[in-house]
Amino acid sequence: MRRRTRWFIVSFLAPASILYAMFIIYPFLSSVRYSLYNWTGIGPLKDFIGLKNYAYALFSSDFAGQFWRAMLHNVYFFVLTIFLVSVCGLGIAYFLTRVKERYAQWLEVIYFLPMVIPPIVVAYLWAMYLEPNQGTIPAFLSALHLNFLNIPFLGEARSALPTIAVITVWATLGYSVFIFIPAINNIPIEMFEAARVDGAGSIRIFFSIVFRMIMPTYLTICTLVFISAFGIFDYVFILESQYGGPNYATDVLSTLFFRIAFGTMNGQSGGLGLASALAVIGFVVVMIASSILVVFQKRASRDL
Repeated sequence: MRRRTRWFIVSFLAPASILYAMFIIYPFLSSVRYSLYNWTGIGPLKDFIGLKNYAYALFSSDFAGQFWRAMLHNVYFFVLTIFLVSVCGLGIAYFLTRVKERYAQWLEVIYFLPMVIPPIVVAYLWAMYLEPNQGTIPAFLSALHLNFLNIPFLGEARSALPTIAVITVWATLGYSVFIFIPAINNIPIEMFEAARVDGAGSIRIFFSIVFRMIMPTYLTICTLVFISAFGIFDYVFILESQYGGPNYATDVLSTLFFRIAFGTMNGQSGGLGLASALAVIGFVVVMIASSILVVFQKRASRDL
């Protein structure tokens, strides 16, 4: 490659690379460094303690319970959201590929609309809809005489996290629908025609052809949902505060990180060193899970 061409390529890559290094790599490396110190976030880094923050987060009797509870809530949140995305997102995308194009375009816009609404507005609207005394949804359920479903969705421990998962999926469903639609449209039409000739019904065609052919795309969605589930903060913080109420039923790693880094812990000032250790652990978990899903995604692509 000629030197002039190399410099031309470098000149295009350099701005993005510098910004990536400034805002992604440097903060991450700083977090790793902070996690090795007993540091409150104020003053110089002096008290080097090695991996004690990690041991405290993972194994200590007075804190590990909070960490593992938050971690399990993140995993539970991922399971809920990927189930809802699989049923609703994939179902809607398949439906939109079956209807006339002019209707599908209008419906795509409708499904995408919640994504342009800021999370704080979405959370505020849903908080009003779900308000137990004057909310729209409790009133609607009462009108249908479905009072057994009329529970304090955000105020009860067993329903709070699933409710936030539903709100999150509702707000971001358009993203998965927009990814699934091209994947379904890329399936050769001859495969559908051959399946119908063989007598396959719609359900058989969906599971034997559609779902199998879009498996690489589905695993990509799984990866994105997993990353999003472990980064969930805004809806939990807005709807249930930094304490992940009620009674820590919605406490996730990000709210635990927030309390430790910027609040208090066991009545004492929080520590940015311990919070950085939590962030690094969360990063490692996301990296391992994402790598596994990417391997499955590549394997599914080869098997097509």
